[in-house]
Amino acid sequence: ERFFSRAFSLGVELFSDQELETGAGIIDLDFEKITLGLFKNLALVHSITFPFGINHLVKDVSKVCSLNSAEATNIIKTLDFSFENNDNLFDKDNYLKKKYFINSNFRKISKDLIFNVIKARLDEIVELIDKQLNVLKFSLSSGLSFILEGAGLTLLNIDKYFINFHNLNLKKLNKNNVNKKEDFYKNFISCFGAIKIIKDGWETEAIPEVVGKKTEKLGFLAKIFRSF
Repeated sequence: ERFFSRAFSLGVELFSDQELETGAGIIDLDFEKITLGLFKNLALVHSITFPFGINHLVKDVSKVCSLNSAEATNIIKTLDFSFENNDNLFDKDNYLKKKYFINSNFRKISKDLIFNVIKARLDEIVELIDKQLNVLKFSLSSGLSFILEGAGLTLLNIDKYFINFHNLNLKKLNKNNVNKKEDFYKNFISCFGAIKIIKDGWETEAIPEVVGKKTEKLGFLAKIFRSF
């Protein structure tokens, strides 16, 4: 009989009352979309979904480097997103190793090119998140708590990119930090939050933050690959 925002249910289950009062956020990295949920004064005050996700990193690398999807996927899955210690991807001259050319003809693809393509998309993502925080007057210097979740957590050290961008107080949502041993808990965390809301009630289930209408400028990659 009731519908609950997944972001709201996750926040209720994973954040303390103090975090929900002062300010907290959930970043859901999915394959085809990225969702941001922001909390303040014990309520979900803002939720937005961006129409691109982790798979767009694959599509960007595939398009710019003229590689097929399987090859680009292999690169993204292998890459260390701290952008350090990537000797397994590149040779001593900093070109993509021959073994990553599964179906395409081998040619020189530089580490700088691959890094620049990936960082351009990641920068666009974190800058869009940054704009949402600024519009809603969330102060990053006040120690806001953030949780990173979703399919994108399979990417090595992807959390470090978000942490380094604004020195976020961020942790990954996985079975090692939810304080539960049962594997099923990780898969149904939002359900537990919804149960808590139904059972105990919630003073402010959602308070929409009213902001002025602003036209978002598309980033460089977004303009090129908007159809992807």
